[in-house]
Amino acid sequence: MPTDGPDPQTPGCAAEQVDTGRPHPARMYDYYLGGTHYCAIDAETAEEVLRRAPHVLDSTRGARAWMHRAVRHLAAAYGVRQFLDLGAGLPVAPNLHQVAQEVHPACRVLYVDNDPLVGASASALLGSGPAGQVVYRHGDLRRPATVISEARAAGLFDWGRPIALVLSGVLHFVPDEDDPAGLLRAYCDALPDDSYLALSHGTGDFSPTTADGAAVYAERKVAAPMVLRSHAEVVRLFDGTALLEPGVVRLPEWHPELGSTPHPEETLGYDPDQVHSYGGVARIRPPHTTESGGS
Repeated sequence: MPTDGPDPQTPGCAAEQVDTGRPHPARMYDYYLGGTHYCAIDAETAEEVLRRAPHVLDSTRGARAWMHRAVRHLAAAYGVRQFLDLGAGLPVAPNLHQVAQEVHPACRVLYVDNDPLVGASASALLGSGPAGQVVYRHGDLRRPATVISEARAAGLFDWGRPIALVLSGVLHFVPDEDDPAGLLRAYCDALPDDSYLALSHGTGDFSPTTADGAAVYAERKVAAPMVLRSHAEVVRLFDGTALLEPGVVRLPEWHPELGSTPHPEETLGYDPDQVHSYGGVARIRPPHTTESGGS
């Protein structure tokens, strides 16, 4: 558990637009990662989650490591140079753009999140090498038409070239009534052909205590509930895409050979056996399918 983090009442939490009376999953995520941008109520709620389900710390850090591997793989093996990160979260180095630009300095990244504190901290996300560009936009991923409109207006992407849509540990905060599969279809339909979807999602398949941790989100009225989904349910989120090998798997099983970390700040440790999340990467409307990932 995090024990040596900052004063949990950070200056950003005093901003007028930040609701400090209600925990937010982005700020709790920051706490799990050893960040500096959470509020007191976020730390308190996160610690209650960890008391009931200690493996959440490993799951969060394992999901972060998976995102780094997925981004490296897309940039290095598939030549992706454009990334749309939904539910970007608070800045904790290395961020997605730093990982992508380690592979190729011309990579461009658009970050989107709906937490005002993420927006207040966005300046830490916007640094880039001279060849690449990084932009932040406030937006709710449940409003795909608005998010895509903002993405086009940002003038960052070449919409004639592939874009990687990244949702790392965020869709388990979208309840069934908001139709997460339908939201994904809307985003995928709006992206260029031969784009990619990279998605990770929490599950209760491996331990009953995962549900105990998720229950805290409802009890403490966290800004978004946590909805754990089974392997079959996560696989269905990829309907209409062409999964890359090895398909939808437990995160530490997704290309572990890519685990070397060229970025010196990527040092968060975790126990792979305690990572209770699935993930996968898929092509969106490929011109021809050369790979297929099993479930």
